[in-house]
Amino acid sequence: MVSGFVLVALLTVVSKAVSFVKDAAVAGRFGISDELDAFMFSFGLLTFVAALIGGGLPEAFLPLHAEVLHQRDPASARRLAVQSSVIHMLSLFAMAVILFVAAPWIVQLAARGFSPEKKTLAIQLMRGLMPFMLCFGMSYQLGTWLRADKCFTAATSTPMLVPVAILVWLFAAPGPLRVEVLVQGTVVGALLHLLALMIVLARKEGLTPALLLASLRRWEPEAKTVVQNALPFLFAGGIFSSTVVVDQTMASWLEAGSVAVLGYTDKVCGIILAVTAAPSCDVLFPYFADKVARRDWQGVRRQLFTSAGLILSLALPAALLLCTLAPWVIRLLFERGSFSPTDTERVAAVLRYAALQIPFYILGSLASRVVVAMQATRFIVILSAIGLVGNAALNALLMRTMGAAGIALSTVLVQMLSATLACLYVLRQIRAKMNPSRSTTAVVKSDASRSSPSSHRPNKKANSRRRKKRK
Repeated sequence: MVSGFVLVALLTVVSKAVSFVKDAAVAGRFGISDELDAFMFSFGLLTFVAALIGGGLPEAFLPLHAEVLHQRDPASARRLAVQSSVIHMLSLFAMAVILFVAAPWIVQLAARGFSPEKKTLAIQLMRGLMPFMLCFGMSYQLGTWLRADKCFTAATSTPMLVPVAILVWLFAAPGPLRVEVLVQGTVVGALLHLLALMIVLARKEGLTPALLLASLRRWEPEAKTVVQNALPFLFAGGIFSSTVVVDQTMASWLEAGSVAVLGYTDKVCGIILAVTAAPSCDVLFPYFADKVARRDWQGVRRQLFTSAGLILSLALPAALLLCTLAPWVIRLLFERGSFSPTDTERVAAVLRYAALQIPFYILGSLASRVVVAMQATRFIVILSAIGLVGNAALNALLMRTMGAAGIALSTVLVQMLSATLACLYVLRQIRAKMNPSRSTTAVVKSDASRSSPSSHRPNKKANSRRRKKRK
């Protein structure tokens, strides 16, 4: 587990480094222009949809895959993985058709602060990025399948193909750069990402066309359970993950460039999250699922406390340092070309607040993985609803006086509340499962005392017999 965490952390750092080279190149070519604003809006919306669907079926699939693997056999677990992937692919295609048709209405409703020309461009970019959404969404399912088998290398390293492809398209494009170059590079990179995962899985699992067809002829009963469990996860993920879309939508109501400012801020915070939250969740989730499948609650609690303590000891100082050095960090990463010193001041002012979410995000992510492994769907839905309502309300309250910085501060407060509630729930559930006999004994005693009146009243016949014997 430790070696997997170190490997994922190192690969994620390399991937983020490549991604930041791409972001610096994009910032130098486009700054915070209207073209980039429209692209980041469309890209963020489709990424949200792909992550939303990817947070449904894959999240429900992994705990059931662990149960089938431990309680039955690897062949059944492989059939379940193939069938879940097919269901996931069909759901992505259906969503892509809906979004392609409804793109004008979505942009008109969500980006009301955009000019008419900017809205038209956002519609074109959204439709052009549909293949990206399909490939990116399927990569969630295949990556989860690899992580379920403790294969972290391919699942973590292949995402860097997307920024690499964008960089190639940026530097190889002839003539003046247009935002369509970003669309082409993004689509090609997502396709390469998906193909790489498919090749790794085919070699690791020995998948052939005949084996895939055979896996679809005999459907596993757990496939129905995956779909049933995916609906609450999908609903909860849609509620909670929509906070990103809510932030971008409400930022579009502010001054021009606010959406891009939030985008750059999220990318900087992603540096620390990339080496803390992402590796820990990717690596620990299958181990949490295994321990829950074995009913090893003591191991779940020990693993949660140990991993949270180690990761927070690194993330908290890094978050405080990022708040202090925000202007210098933004200047170093982005200030070149069209990205001016004024842009640096705007992004740094928002980053000082956004960096405070890092420790709460990590803690909440770890606790939520245990909640998902326990398949506590009802709590996940409630927690996500609280997060969405709180985020929207705090955005509306704080952005009036603080602008985009108010949206960042709202995210911090929501992450803090969500992490607290998730940790309290997990610890309470583990305590109840570790001591089931105490509550059961108490219930049995109370039921016995209510159903047996002789335990409270003396037996008159028995007392009279004792008196006669004594006489």
